[in-house]
Amino acid sequence: MIGFRIQKRRLEKTEFSRSTTKKRKPEVETRPEREIESDEPIPDVPPVVEIPPSFSHRLPVDPTSLKSAIEECREKLNPKKEENRKRWLDLAEKVLKNETISLTPPPHQTGVDRLGDKYPHMKGALQIVRDFLDISRLGEGPSSLPPLLLAGPPGAGKTAFALDLAKVLGVPSRVVNSASLTHSFVLGGIDAVWGSAKEGVILNLLLEGSGNPVMILDEIDKAGKGLSGSKSSGAIEDFLLNVLEPVTARKYADEFLSSAHPVDASKVQWLFTANDLKGLSKPLLSRLTVIPVREPTPEELREVIIPSLYRDILEEYGLSGKAPEILSEEAIESISGSPREARKRILRLLAGYARDGRFEALEVESPETEKRIGFNAGGRE
Repeated sequence: MIGFRIQKRRLEKTEFSRSTTKKRKPEVETRPEREIESDEPIPDVPPVVEIPPSFSHRLPVDPTSLKSAIEECREKLNPKKEENRKRWLDLAEKVLKNETISLTPPPHQTGVDRLGDKYPHMKGALQIVRDFLDISRLGEGPSSLPPLLLAGPPGAGKTAFALDLAKVLGVPSRVVNSASLTHSFVLGGIDAVWGSAKEGVILNLLLEGSGNPVMILDEIDKAGKGLSGSKSSGAIEDFLLNVLEPVTARKYADEFLSSAHPVDASKVQWLFTANDLKGLSKPLLSRLTVIPVREPTPEELREVIIPSLYRDILEEYGLSGKAPEILSEEAIESISGSPREARKRILRLLAGYARDGRFEALEVESPETEKRIGFNAGGRE
């Protein structure tokens, strides 16, 4: 009897153990699901998308050193007596604020093709631009053009082409008239010890927020001549030889910011124009890709360039809808010469329209006559 009771208790204990195991089993099976949910929570906000390293650019070479110099300057600054130091502090803080700037990727091919429609006489230049942009796309990097020199007759549209190319690239640009350069101060800045101290054009352009802007040096063959016409461009060429080399441009020193705080200017895209190559040194020419530019043919002027110039001028002066959208054939025939001269004559037509409400064909005048009467439209090449 006792043995029967013991056996019965063992049987009940076994059944109880089995029943509790069955009850706990669902709980054990659901634990992994709860652990997965806690390990991989669904985010409430989308993740931050970082700029790929190939499209970001650190401007100051040593931000830590620059920050220390800024703090030291703040401690010693007397704003009422030290105007240059105050300007330096403002500039240094702006450089530090722009520690990381963007690099613009190559544009869509259609933008470059439209330039070809607007500048039919610039096919050689456009092909070189396409080639290097294709290389940039292949490397999945930013647009990177080598230093280009557009060499051709005055008034052929070289500067206008360079500015339009910068627009297509989608980057800031700056034009410097090389004929006014007697030293590299304009480009590289003036030391803080001078009363007129300020940063140069290169650093100023980089502070617009793009690491690969376009710098245009117009009529580089006239650099250093000044009003006297005598050539004294050695300092300018020496400056350019350094800044055009990527290795040295990575530690570019603006004179005002100080050589102790260089910036990376190696991604700047340089475009030059020249009417004559004779005055340029061999070392400088060796760093440039020289592209010959011809004058447009009369047909290219009539069919493409003059209508395009007219549209640009309407937009520039806010005349869309206030003046005829298309020039008549008679008006186009009265506009001749280079793109620069064509621009002047278009403005004369518009001046007549503003007075009389109609276009009158212009008498074709020689450039010498136009200089004598003092008409200057103020346009660029």
